[in-house]
Amino acid sequence: MGLYPIAGLIDTSTVAGRGDDPPGASRSARKASASAPLPAIQDPSAARLAEARRNLQTGAPATQAPVSARGRRPPLLRSPPMTTLTSLPTRPLPEELARAARAWAAGLVGAAGEGFRALYIYGSALAPGFDPASSDVNLLLVVEELPFDCLAAMADAAAKLPAADDKKAPRYRFTPLTLTASTLRDSADVFPIDFLDLKMRRALLTGDDVLATLDVPLGNLRHQCEYELRSRLIGLRQSFLRAGGETGTAHALTARAAGSSGSLFRHLLTLRGQAQPADPDLLARTVAATYGVDADGLDAPFDARRAPEPDEAAARLRFAAYLAALDQLVRAVDSDPR
Repeated sequence: MGLYPIAGLIDTSTVAGRGDDPPGASRSARKASASAPLPAIQDPSAARLAEARRNLQTGAPATQAPVSARGRRPPLLRSPPMTTLTSLPTRPLPEELARAARAWAAGLVGAAGEGFRALYIYGSALAPGFDPASSDVNLLLVVEELPFDCLAAMADAAAKLPAADDKKAPRYRFTPLTLTASTLRDSADVFPIDFLDLKMRRALLTGDDVLATLDVPLGNLRHQCEYELRSRLIGLRQSFLRAGGETGTAHALTARAAGSSGSLFRHLLTLRGQAQPADPDLLARTVAATYGVDADGLDAPFDARRAPEPDEAAARLRFAAYLAALDQLVRAVDSDPR
């Protein structure tokens, strides 16, 4: 799960119907619409860039897709307002954060030029309890293509951004990720966890909501969940061996595992169509109940993270319980028919 900093991506609630018709349109209305004169042909890239610049200045989200080169509008995506988020437990996006993000990314958006598609905030900044003092704000910039001249222009723009220790730096620490539209379309089978995280907790700042129609196959999600679980189990065993079982290692490894468990546990519940609790302990115990593994063992990282370091014997018992629960979970996911 190393594509980008993940806080925690299948939600299609922001797509209003299919094709060009609004939801509930009658057959006669569709027929009349089909026979109406086509709108004047415009340059879609130029129109999108102009709209993005207006939105960055005014704070208004995109409301309709640009006219295509053939003169017909693509299927209309109802882009969510800045404060409308998706799927996972979220908090309202503060206007101060939205304004700061648009201002900070304005140079990158301008450097992207006519290929700009969308700018999002995603991840932990939209989660309850977000603390800007300890967490970055993740930004996603989507461009149509990324030839080297565009990449170089964006790099020049990035070089002008204030450093974190600069007095002119904003209150928030922004971490941008740039993806092309084709990467989003073609890589969901390779990065299902990462892309589902993007899709499930996002706020569109400006542009087209290109994530609304992103499809992530659950079969690929099961494969990556199993890969992550097996990698974690092997890595924990290897780390303990490499440390020679030194005192404090068992507790440190258990507590450290809490940091990346939440996202993986949520996707394990997505596989089974289960609700995803916001509370970490309840999340771990729901996964344990869903897959039939030891709940205390699976919850051990969250328990260890908030507890003072126990004596070595207790720490080893907790670490052993966590390893056993992980092994059980690997076997359960491996036998999942999806």
